[in-house]
Amino acid sequence: MRPLRAGPARAAPASWERLWGRLWGWRWIWLLLPWLLVVAVAAVQLADGLGGHVVRAGPLLSPVPALAAIRGRSRDVLAVTAAALAVGALTLPGPGRGSDDGNAPTVLVSLAVVGLAALVASTARQRREGQLVRIRQVAEAAQLALLSPVPPRAHGLRLAAGYSAAETDTLIGGDLYEVVAGRDRTRLIVGDVRGKGLPAIRTAAVVLGAFREAAHYEEALTTVAGRCSRAVARCAEDMGGEEGEELFVTAVLMEIDATGMRVVDLGHPPPLLLTPAGCLPLEVEPLPPLGLVHRFTEDRADGWGQTSHPRCGPGDRLVLYTDGIDEARDEDGRFFPLAPTLSELGGAPVDRLPQLLLEAVDRHTGRGLRDDAAVLVVEFEPVRGSGGAAAAARDRGSRGRLPDRTGEAQRPGGRGELTGRPGAGVRP
Repeated sequence: MRPLRAGPARAAPASWERLWGRLWGWRWIWLLLPWLLVVAVAAVQLADGLGGHVVRAGPLLSPVPALAAIRGRSRDVLAVTAAALAVGALTLPGPGRGSDDGNAPTVLVSLAVVGLAALVASTARQRREGQLVRIRQVAEAAQLALLSPVPPRAHGLRLAAGYSAAETDTLIGGDLYEVVAGRDRTRLIVGDVRGKGLPAIRTAAVVLGAFREAAHYEEALTTVAGRCSRAVARCAEDMGGEEGEELFVTAVLMEIDATGMRVVDLGHPPPLLLTPAGCLPLEVEPLPPLGLVHRFTEDRADGWGQTSHPRCGPGDRLVLYTDGIDEARDEDGRFFPLAPTLSELGGAPVDRLPQLLLEAVDRHTGRGLRDDAAVLVVEFEPVRGSGGAAAAARDRGSRGRLPDRTGEAQRPGGRGELTGRPGAGVRP
């Protein structure tokens, strides 16, 4: 499953804003207010009539239809306007009602005019609300199509993802993730587009399209990264201007099969490995981000720049995330404690872990997330099948300890070997 959450405001709302939002959500209060005013005016009129006074409260009925039109439907406006007209009729001159100052007919005419205007306004508001609902449904469908659900299982892996957008009333932004399960391997990507808004969403769609296509047909993971990088470069050319010149996407690509794991880190925070022994980042060989890396790898061999690791043991987890999580700050400027939080949440089911992590980030920031946040969790299951028997035995033997942290970036073609190191990389 993949929970998507619409973004709140960019900064934590003030207390009065939260109170107003809560009151606006209580529709019954707005429907009750005009009726309370009608009843109050009727009570005053009856009391004055019984006491022989000549106090007229009829003018207080004028705002009744307008109050009903704030949240009420057309029939609600009609009902309360009719009730107000009936109560207003008590102000008309008649036997035993004392003298009349001539304002009663004016009150009724004003009430009728305001009621008609309120009816038109309520009908127009309902029509606009219906249009907004339909537009939002279409927008949500388009956004959900961009980030398709990850498969719950693939080749001995359990998968789950979560996303929280920082933009108000949107489900997605410039962060992205995808899982492509092939015949004998699973490929993953998590990325972060520089910038925000519609240009970032467009770039994310371009990267995901290129990755989905290349992950199925390209043999080398670095070639997949090159395809994605060229797609970002074309997008930058189409965008033009300063925005296009500064466009890039940090990302981490992974390939997991029965024999091991391969990682290509493109200026992105490295994946975190969560085991009973602790929570540590995978060692990676940092490369330039998407949009630039293809310029450095055109003349390189296919495996250049990727870091290899042995397959993790059953129960171990990998957490791929964007910097909207580890760089989230509270009101005192303290960063979100990602590793300790993951250690605390280590016992949570894998399908709940992304949502629990995003909720922890939300609480840390005071529900004022300023950047998109995406997380993809991978849990390893025992490798099945004869072809994976050796790997499964190795995994069982490595349970409870971290895999070899000297992941080597293979440099075929006589270029030698480089030892992987944690990548700080470029942050958008």
